[in-house]
Amino acid sequence: MPYLADRSARLYYDDSCGPCRFLARAAEGMSHHRVEAVPLGAPAADVELGALPVETRYGSAHLSIDGALRTGDGVPVPLLGLTLGPRWEQVARKVPIADRALRSTYVRLWKVRQRSGCGAKTAP
Repeated sequence: MPYLADRSARLYYDDSCGPCRFLARAAEGMSHHRVEAVPLGAPAADVELGALPVETRYGSAHLSIDGALRTGDGVPVPLLGLTLGPRWEQVARKVPIADRALRSTYVRLWKVRQRSGCGAKTAP
């Protein structure tokens, strides 16, 4: 496992949502720990997300790669590359239906999360 300083990305997720927590931890493990899963409300998230309005911060997942922040449906494709490898990300970017499927799956899961009353409604 790489040292924490070697991690190339951070995935900010809603820790109060069971499926979100499961998917974030799965992404962390599948990426061989290149991705660090960090709860949205964790003090460590303040460094990159502290300037965001509360609604934005808790309104979607965020992925930070080398200081560039991707939010919402911009997360799945680069996360795919980090977890399964860059070739998978290239395929998703070059095949429009794959890109749309990943984005729409994210949106559907996030809507379920919001309806279920996960962290989006209980944000500090």
